[in-house]
Amino acid sequence: NTAIDVARVLKRAGVTEVHVISHKAKPGPGVPEDDVMPARAREIAEALEEGIHIHEHRGVRRLILRGERVVGVEMVHMKKLRRANGRLARVAFDGTETVLHVDQVIPAVGQVLDTRGFEGLLGGQGWFDLDDAMRVTGHRNVFVAGDAGGNAGTVTAAVGQGRVAAASVAQLLRGEEPEIEAPLLGVPYKQLNVHYHQPAPRVVERVLPIAERGECDEVDLGLDRHEVEMESRRCLSCGNCMACDNCWTLCPDSAVLKTQEIASDGSHYVFDYDYCKGCGLCATECPCGYIEMIEDL
Repeated sequence: NTAIDVARVLKRAGVTEVHVISHKAKPGPGVPEDDVMPARAREIAEALEEGIHIHEHRGVRRLILRGERVVGVEMVHMKKLRRANGRLARVAFDGTETVLHVDQVIPAVGQVLDTRGFEGLLGGQGWFDLDDAMRVTGHRNVFVAGDAGGNAGTVTAAVGQGRVAAASVAQLLRGEEPEIEAPLLGVPYKQLNVHYHQPAPRVVERVLPIAERGECDEVDLGLDRHEVEMESRRCLSCGNCMACDNCWTLCPDSAVLKTQEIASDGSHYVFDYDYCKGCGLCATECPCGYIEMIEDL
């Protein structure tokens, strides 16, 4: 994302021609997920709309200097190939070199973890190996959160890990061993019965026309109140019991009983297993995938 952000800012600052060099590919049909540029597809598309050139499957072989000034970048075609040992590696193809004449080069290859003073705590991949409490493996009183733990690299992930780490430290200071909340399991789409949901297209967020995008103008115009309401109605309530009565109505053995109050599992029903035959009709007809059939071992 950094490279795309820098390129779009340069365009807004008045630079007439901006190029991005990436050893991966632009997103598109047939492109493997692990070979797609590490940037949001929407931002890549908007960058292309704004006239930014993206050189995919290219690597920088050398910088061309004139005195102390960079005047060119020699690029070479690269492709991920499988080596004799079975491992994938990017290979540069000799003879595919091209020179891109430039006025300035801005590296945007991410950041490196500064581990000075912490070398003895690192794991084998150069990151901190953490347990579920965000505690460094083998070090009871050392906690780490965020990019240093090798997470997804998002603010959301870092904030979530920070919350877990803070709770773990608080428990440790109280003389308790950190207890970790069980992660919520996602409900796969195939577990939903979408026939009970009204089809509705995604609301397309309005953006500023390309000709009007200035240096400090917000590109994303957001949604109005009506659009927000329409988008919220598309929620499928995955994994939630919405008290639709499908299981209670359709159970052929009357094994599903209604409760006046919310049951301990968060639903509005309880199952009488003395009558349940395990037909699975309740799970099949559950619109939100709340009911799951598990093999009885």
